[in-house]
Amino acid sequence: MRDRRALVIATAAFVVALAAIVGLAVITSLGPGWTSKDLPPGERIFRYGLDSDGEPIPRSGGMMMMSSGCAGCHGRDGRGRTTRMYAAPDITYGNLTDSQGMLDPDGTRGPVFTDASIRTAVTEGVDPEGDHLSWPMPRWNLADAQWSALLDYLKTLR
Repeated sequence: MRDRRALVIATAAFVVALAAIVGLAVITSLGPGWTSKDLPPGERIFRYGLDSDGEPIPRSGGMMMMSSGCAGCHGRDGRGRTTRMYAAPDITYGNLTDSQGMLDPDGTRGPVFTDASIRTAVTEGVDPEGDHLSWPMPRWNLADAQWSALLDYLKTLR
């Protein structure tokens, strides 16, 4: 019994050490630009919801995921994600502004967004037709420069 316990402890210690080594290798392989402060402002907002000082941008309502920006729900590529709790739509700029209407996760077409209505959706939780967005969508308190940076980044997502 004592030998079995020692084996379990040794195995656990090995797994923890191996995880630390792998984690260090991943961080090292990312190079000098891996921290959020090294990202352009719009990408930092999109990925992590952080301002230029690395502080969380205030938001209200919706799902409040710590250290998460748009990517937390919509995916790092902006193409949306579906979980048991919600289906976050594809928020790539081309989908939002598609002249046929935004393609929703269920395959239907939603409204056509403009730059101004995207901002209203992000800051007020309201779509171009005046309907409230689904409950998980927070309302972000973005300064003008933050909004411009985020919109510019959204336009790069394909």
